[in-house]
Amino acid sequence: MKDVMFDIETLSTNYNAVIVQLAACYFDRETGEIGETYVTNIDIESCLEYGLAIDGETLKWWFKQSNRTFLNTPRTLPAALNTFATFIEKAETVWAHATFDIPVLANAYRAAGIKFPFRYWKSRDIRTLVDLANMDREAEKRNEEKRTDAHDALADCRYQVAYCVRCFEALKSPERDLIK
Repeated sequence: MKDVMFDIETLSTNYNAVIVQLAACYFDRETGEIGETYVTNIDIESCLEYGLAIDGETLKWWFKQSNRTFLNTPRTLPAALNTFATFIEKAETVWAHATFDIPVLANAYRAAGIKFPFRYWKSRDIRTLVDLANMDREAEKRNEEKRTDAHDALADCRYQVAYCVRCFEALKSPERDLIK
C-alpha cells in the first residue's frame, strides 16, 4: 500500500494547536482495505513546553464530547512525532485535510525542531477530492455526527478512507460525464 491517511485531534483550531492525538493508516484506494496503523496520544504539557497553544472554545467543545481517548497514556511531543515520521517513511501519498491537519502537524514539527517527515508533493487533500467527485459533503457530515467513535483519530482515519474510496469510485464511474 502506498497511500497513508492521517488525522489529528487538537485543543485549538489555530495552526499552533496542541495536538493530543495523532493517527494514520496505510490504505488501498481501490478497495478501501486498511493496512498498517499508527496511533499515539500526545501529552498536553509537552506540547505547551514547545509553544503549542490551547483555545478556550475548543476546550469547551471537548468537555461536551464523550470520546476523549486522547487522555490515555500520552507520549511526549518529540517521541510521537519521531515515531510517526518512521511510520510514514514508505508512503507515496499522504492524505489529510490539507488546510488544517497538515499545517498544524508541520507547525508541531517546527516547534519541536524535528524535520517534517514528508515533502509537499506527497500531500493530498480530502476536501478537494470530495469536491471533484461531487460528493454530498452535508450527507457525509450527517453520517459523521451519527458515529459513536468520532473524534478518535484512528477511527476518523478509517472513516475518511471509506469516503475517499467512494470518491475515487465516483471519479472512475463510466456514467461520469467529464467532457461537456
